[in-house]
Amino acid sequence: MKSSKKKWIIAAIAVILVVSLASGGIFYAIKNSGDPVKVAPVSNMNNGGYWGDNSDIAPYGNVTTNLNQEIFDNENLIITDIYVQEGDTVKVGDPLIAYDTTLVSLELEMKEMEIEGIGLNIQNIEAELKQLKQTKPVAMISPNALAGMALAAGTTPAPTSSADPTSSSDPSSSSDPSSSSDPSSSTDPSTSTDPSGSDPDNPGITDPPPLEGRVYTEITATSEAYKGNGTKENPYRYYIYPAQGKTSVTIGPDYLAAALEERSYAVFDTVNDPANPTTIVSSFEMDWNYIATVTDRPVGKELPDVLKDQPIYSYIDGTVLPYNMEELPGIPVGDGTSENPYRILCTPDAKVDITFLAAALNSQYVYILEAVDSSTSPARILSSWTVNDVNTENPEEPGFDDPGFDDPGFDIPSGPTKEELAAQIKEKEEALKTLALNKRTAELELKQLQKQVDDGVIESTVDGTVKSVLDAETAKLEGSPIIRVTGEEGFYITGSVSEAAFGKIEKGMSVTVTSWNTGMSYDAVITSISSSPSPSNYYSSNPNISYYPFTAVIKGDAELSNGEGVDLSMEGMSSSSYNPDAIYLSQAFVREEGSRYYVYKKGEDDRLTKQYVEVGKIAYGSLEIKSGLEMEDEIAFPYGRDVKEGAKTEPADTLYDYGY
Repeated sequence: MKSSKKKWIIAAIAVILVVSLASGGIFYAIKNSGDPVKVAPVSNMNNGGYWGDNSDIAPYGNVTTNLNQEIFDNENLIITDIYVQEGDTVKVGDPLIAYDTTLVSLELEMKEMEIEGIGLNIQNIEAELKQLKQTKPVAMISPNALAGMALAAGTTPAPTSSADPTSSSDPSSSSDPSSSSDPSSSTDPSTSTDPSGSDPDNPGITDPPPLEGRVYTEITATSEAYKGNGTKENPYRYYIYPAQGKTSVTIGPDYLAAALEERSYAVFDTVNDPANPTTIVSSFEMDWNYIATVTDRPVGKELPDVLKDQPIYSYIDGTVLPYNMEELPGIPVGDGTSENPYRILCTPDAKVDITFLAAALNSQYVYILEAVDSSTSPARILSSWTVNDVNTENPEEPGFDDPGFDDPGFDIPSGPTKEELAAQIKEKEEALKTLALNKRTAELELKQLQKQVDDGVIESTVDGTVKSVLDAETAKLEGSPIIRVTGEEGFYITGSVSEAAFGKIEKGMSVTVTSWNTGMSYDAVITSISSSPSPSNYYSSNPNISYYPFTAVIKGDAELSNGEGVDLSMEGMSSSSYNPDAIYLSQAFVREEGSRYYVYKKGEDDRLTKQYVEVGKIAYGSLEIKSGLEMEDEIAFPYGRDVKEGAKTEPADTLYDYGY
């Protein structure tokens, strides 16, 4: 009977094994079904079909009687003539005041030049963006935490122009992390003893000690890292800079061979200047797996032919049988001991169920899990993990079969990293958005200037009487209008035109007015269009769309009352954007992933799946789904403990009844 001490050791090793397997790519799965996730049809959750966003004119307006017209001083225009006096009777279209539009015409020309310049800038950035999107990022390169950061004063690494060990760092500054300066201490003023590095403006603060290491123009087996011990968690780090006349740093074949043999990890930090480096520009991350790939080195041990037909497991539970339970040619029968353990072939990402662990611990048999390179046509064993053996806590690493190394080496690739390329593309896209907004604003200002030029003579917009006429100076001091006209009894309609259609609408055009109270329709003639937008936007969910007021007059009798609401329509102009087929989902049901959007929907076997979608504009808190979803699809609220790919689903008419 085993001693209690032996059982305690086995239990402790099992705990260690769980951590080791997780870090090695094989993890244990404990079955946890979770609660079903409710899903509802897109058609029931759809907020599509709304008014206003794409309309040329607002779909409704108001009736006003006794409308007054007031003309205030315009600082940009010089008055040349006033055609009316107090007490005059005027009709719609009668001239009231005339301006000199010379200065406005000059401003209009400058605005046209500004728009042309913005357009050329947009073309240039679009060309740059196209080139960036066609650029392939350099593989295996990514900026480290120090990339782009200035090195602290006094931390400049010493430069060297060769990889000769005699010109590299002092032997005392080996790759052993204990011999390298701790980065955290490099910013601690208390660690500095060099008085020459003191800050004259802050006498009590001194510079940190310099970092150990040199800048290499070529990496060989004798090059010494300024930091790290070669593990994945603490890789070797080297400062590098291309030699004169070169654009890259060469990694020699002797270094590659040594790195493969050692199975080491390394990071090569490119600095901004070989003689006086102050910034880490970018970093090249390289491990032995990458070296094996670029040098076409076979990884792992060759799998015996007799094992190529054996089962390969991606899920290991208590029912899995080792392949050496019975004798195979050249493969001895296992007995579960440390000397002759049971062996199981599996995929590198195989999951191990708790039932297998429990059975192994209970029986105290030793198992070796051997990860192969393919589940369908395996050729090599990549790595192995031992279960239940006190002496084998770490994975076996098969290494490389073929001896010798004749690879000529390779250069560290130059070019933008994936992250740098994405940042540059995002920057250009943001610049295009800003320029597009600036261009749209300038074009709108151009229309307003053009209207001022066209309105050199302002006409009466109402039938009525001139109540007052002031000179420009008096009107400006009093804050009063230069001319005020009081309209006679009649019906005036106030409506709004969108900025997109501002240039389509003109005085004299007809607009159809339909009463909300009676349903009767009337023709009204537009008499004025404001060059200033309404302070509030009631007609669109898009706050970036502006609407400009206009006035129309109904001639003759009409069954209308002051303040009554009316529907408005014009020939050739849209007054609504109702689209019942559009899909608009509450933003709560759509998640972001970088620059992409996705929802969770019911997929095959009634299980949740992640579905990426193309989105459009936002309307009243809902996001337009342009593609990726159909009305008959069923979606889930994309948050919660149980919401994940593969989760079971449960149908519901709507998700709002369940608080999502």
